[in-house]
Amino acid sequence: MRAFWVALGLVAVSAGVVDAGFQAWTVDSEDDPFSKGTRVTVDFMSSLRSGVLFICDSAESGLLIRAIPGFAHEPILKGIVPKIEIAIDGKLLFGQDGETGAVGDNLAVSQTMLSPDNAKSFATTFSAATKQIAIKDGISDRPHLLTARGSTKAGKALVACMERQKP
Repeated sequence: MRAFWVALGLVAVSAGVVDAGFQAWTVDSEDDPFSKGTRVTVDFMSSLRSGVLFICDSAESGLLIRAIPGFAHEPILKGIVPKIEIAIDGKLLFGQDGETGAVGDNLAVSQTMLSPDNAKSFATTFSAATKQIAIKDGISDRPHLLTARGSTKAGKALVACMERQKP
């Protein structure tokens, strides 16, 4: 009987660890000693190899959006100029050209730096999302379809970061 309860406890603990940080928006803030600003990173990890990141630095202007589809970066991706499109709760906000590259263990990435106006519009709409955030990265065959769970807190952190940015 004791072995049963120990096994049940181990299963419960491991199931909780597996879900930690996946399928929800998380936010992290830290002081950046190089830019002398505060760097706010918002991410949604779909798996160990794929996800979306939004990076705001209060010492700079705008917002960096990175989409990591989860496949390896190939040399052919260098010539592609991806159009990154964002829709929140079924409404297309905008599309903007980006660039491709590699991150981590040679994972393909598509990214763009939003202008201050687009960044503020995005962050405000993102913090009010109720259902879904969809991001088309321009290099995948399907968009990142992400839940809005955690977007209110994360969006407010992005808005606060952008309010500290210099025009």
